[in-house]
Amino acid sequence: MSAKVLVVDDEALICKMLERTLRLAGYEVRSETIPEDGLTLLKQESFDVLITDLHMSGMNGLELLQRARKIQPSCEVVMMTGYATVETAREALKLGAIDYITKPIKVDEELRPLIASIIDSDQDEQEDPEDLDEVRTLDAWGDFVGRGKATLALLQKVTKIARSDVPVLLQGESGTGKEMISSLLHKLSRRAERPFIKVNCAALSETLLESELFGHTKGAFTGATSERDGLFKAADGGTLLLDEIGEISRTFQPKLLRVLQDGEFHRVGEAQRSVKVDVRIIAATNRDLADAIRTGDFREDLYYRLNVVPLKIPTLHERIDDLPELLEFFIAHAARKHQGYRKVSFPDDLVQVLGRYPWPGNIRELANAVESATVLAEQSEVRLADLPLAIQEFARSLGEEVGGQAMPRPGQSPETLEEIEMRCILQSMTKTGFNRTRAADLLGVTRRTLSYRISKYELEAQLTRLQAKQPKKASD
Repeated sequence: MSAKVLVVDDEALICKMLERTLRLAGYEVRSETIPEDGLTLLKQESFDVLITDLHMSGMNGLELLQRARKIQPSCEVVMMTGYATVETAREALKLGAIDYITKPIKVDEELRPLIASIIDSDQDEQEDPEDLDEVRTLDAWGDFVGRGKATLALLQKVTKIARSDVPVLLQGESGTGKEMISSLLHKLSRRAERPFIKVNCAALSETLLESELFGHTKGAFTGATSERDGLFKAADGGTLLLDEIGEISRTFQPKLLRVLQDGEFHRVGEAQRSVKVDVRIIAATNRDLADAIRTGDFREDLYYRLNVVPLKIPTLHERIDDLPELLEFFIAHAARKHQGYRKVSFPDDLVQVLGRYPWPGNIRELANAVESATVLAEQSEVRLADLPLAIQEFARSLGEEVGGQAMPRPGQSPETLEEIEMRCILQSMTKTGFNRTRAADLLGVTRRTLSYRISKYELEAQLTRLQAKQPKKASD
């Protein structure tokens, strides 16, 4: 069977010329002059190679490339351009193009040998599972924004871990993307075609959690009007994410331990018959489970069963070189979500401030900040006043001006990350009358995260002294 090639170019003459010459070379060829029609063809038919122009009306080649890769990840893309630069070539390759050629096209010298080499290498890949795994890996990585040093190290580690079935414990602060990493682990595993199911352990009481995970028989408890299989059964053959694992009760922990040890459990109300399942467990927490063991809140044997492979998720500050890509992603996301508002941009000096901000709420805080700016900005370019109060306070503390507002002074000794976080916490607590719930909202973090950081930096005594100096205010 001959290889299939799709040509997309808004110049009809180019399409006809490539159709004719590639058919003479023995390929089955289709062409479209409208990019959207090309995407429709990709949804309807399987192609080995897509050849597309970089500059087209309606949709440029880079956008077509991204959308085509999502529809048919195995279809290789060759980019044509009359404006080849290092930057455009690099961007095309980064987005998944296999190569690019410049116009005017040299069909015999460049294009036909290139297509032949792609088809030959594609046949080799069919015989090499490791190469197929690499294609699948790069495609799955596309869901995770950022390619900085810390992010690449994380993604490479995730790729290795995904190949096994051992339990994984994801540890990281709130908002770092633990759920996305767990999804990536599943996509890259041999279980990718089986179910991936998530449950938030902190959102359910012990009784409800047991019923949700294990299922129940009819009449097992009030309201159990029929039999029900639980999430372990639903995830059989696949992956189950136990988010906020540190919040499960001490009495439920032995039941979970049995599933990890034996791969079986009892439905609620059915003590005699056990259910066997094959489920990979991924657990996630922002708590220090080793500390919870010392306080007696978490069983040591369960911890070691879950922590076969530990994976630390870096904070946003640790992967701050991803900031430009993350900003671009969240700006586009906010524009789609709030269609009545203009698409915003961040000036360079404000991006510098964001690069130094400690981001206690991590990726989630950044997403919220961009969404806030999208809604509040009166112009397309974001101003400091359009951002959450915690970021404004931080920027003003740096010294100079950002469009009339704060920026660092030349030669000023920069604060450490810990000093910045401590100062932001103290300022927020003072501003809110030492109300932790309101201070957490001001900082863009959860109350639990705020309490954790107060404990981490040993700020209780300092807060007590500050509160004693203030007029009496409501506090929690």
